[in-house]
Amino acid sequence: PGNKELEPLKHIKVATVASVSRQKVERCIQGTTCLLSHCLGKGENIALVLRDIGVLLIEGMRVEMKFFYNFLERMSGKENLEKAGFRVPQLLDMVVSQMVPLASLTFSGHTIVFP
Repeated sequence: PGNKELEPLKHIKVATVASVSRQKVERCIQGTTCLLSHCLGKGENIALVLRDIGVLLIEGMRVEMKFFYNFLERMSGKENLEKAGFRVPQLLDMVVSQMVPLASLTFSGHTIVFP
């Protein structure tokens, strides 16, 4: 809904930050999106790990983002995060440790993990 502008991914910038070639970045992104599309088409459960940010969980029609505590702490500061947790306890349902087994975050206990 609505008009939203998409900004194309800047492959060269990603390549520079990751110290790899632009072609490698393009192949990795294309491979990941193809595999993700294939898994979704087959109805597979998916956990897409976003390094140092969190995990995007897709199970059937349910899509949920779980953020790593360290990421939220860096974004908001420890005090603000603690205050928000007291004010909105549901926020804590969106926070997960980087050490938790990913399968434990799913209803089925089975998932394909994208590193």
